[in-house]
Amino acid sequence: MNRRETSTQAFIDELVRSTGAASPEDAIRLKARQHLELQQSLFGEPTMPIDVSVLVGLAGIKESDDLPVLSPDAEIAPDGDGGVEMRVHPDRPETRKRFSIAHEVSHTFFPEYQQKQWCRTDARFRDRNDPDQYLEMLCDIGAAELLLPDPWFRSDASNVRQASDLAALALKYVASREATLRKFAEQSEKPVAAVFFSWKLKPTQKGTVGNADQQNLFGISPEEEIKAAIQLRIDYPIYSDAFRKLGHFLPAEKSVDRFSPICEAAATCRCVDAEAHLDLGQASGTYAIMAIPLPTEPTSRGPNDEYNVAAILEPIKVKSPAKRRSAPSNMGSLFD
Repeated sequence: MNRRETSTQAFIDELVRSTGAASPEDAIRLKARQHLELQQSLFGEPTMPIDVSVLVGLAGIKESDDLPVLSPDAEIAPDGDGGVEMRVHPDRPETRKRFSIAHEVSHTFFPEYQQKQWCRTDARFRDRNDPDQYLEMLCDIGAAELLLPDPWFRSDASNVRQASDLAALALKYVASREATLRKFAEQSEKPVAAVFFSWKLKPTQKGTVGNADQQNLFGISPEEEIKAAIQLRIDYPIYSDAFRKLGHFLPAEKSVDRFSPICEAAATCRCVDAEAHLDLGQASGTYAIMAIPLPTEPTSRGPNDEYNVAAILEPIKVKSPAKRRSAPSNMGSLFD
């Protein structure tokens, strides 16, 4: 392990030790809640959405008009006076800016955060086995805790009955739909999973379909060949504790039927509520579905311009696995 990895791991270990928490995830959530408690003690009960400028001020971070140097979103860096300054890209969508700011505030929960520059990296490509990337993932968890705080979020989430309520919840907290659904699933007492879908090839097709060095049978361009072959597939799921205890496993890369309610939300760009059978491998069965479309760049859409989708799935009639397995921990990215 190189020196930087050792240093970063030491920051994570010290965070856990100093809080007495059972895990780094619990530790970062505790620090975020303490930050909000400080805000409440000074300014009274907050209204939603959380004022991120207050979070920044309480963390002692100076705000800079300079653009980030190492990140397309935001970063904090030593200010030369023993503190840090924050640089945020002004052209990012409001929900993304707010999440990036809260992410950078979460860096201040770690020891010696003033010693180097920290920048928010692409959340889709992180490896929790790399201490640097794991620390960034922990800051994502801290950001969600700051922007979607309990008990306010939990109270509002208890009133969700349909997909449009989830979209309204995201609007109220000025948070992305992805972050909102993730937090909704994590705090739910019901057996639910927040599942994130995008249009892509299956792993075995990558490198063959759309290969510019190989001529296809139809004489179409590599881009058109890929567009025709992609399907709506699971990126990653986030489980509630109750769902995890059932032993179901939702496999990444599994595609959903083009006539499913999830694909309906993708095609219509509208919220969809339904009960339907989903072929999800070991976890196939009937689910209550709340599906909402996600903002999707044109180059990332489906063959007929369909959007990516996030869905809350609650099993209605799903056969229990013959041999229960532990579902992966909720360490997927927030995709803000």
